[in-house]
Amino acid sequence: MLQTIGQRVRAAREQHGISQAELARRLKASVNAINMLEQDAILDPRASRIIGVARELGVTTDYLLGMDAELQRHETQSPMQEATPPAPPTRQRTRKAAPVA
Repeated sequence: MLQTIGQRVRAAREQHGISQAELARRLKASVNAINMLEQDAILDPRASRIIGVARELGVTTDYLLGMDAELQRHETQSPMQEATPPAPPTRQRTRKAAPVA
């Protein structure tokens, strides 16, 4: 049976055990946006939304887009669950100009 993106998002969200409101909070989106996605009111969601949903629900983007038939769990950490922040980049010191005589 062919499923839509919305049906796959809902299935993954329910299997993950979170509400639409929680998913919306994690994605910094509105509950209405998540509801519209699941109801297939958004026919062509932008890539960043699909990537964010996949990360938060621990599934592949291929699954959400219907390219992979099985619900596969991705073993990557959610951006909200990162253990340590990345180290700040180091800046190279500028050299002082030689005095002009």
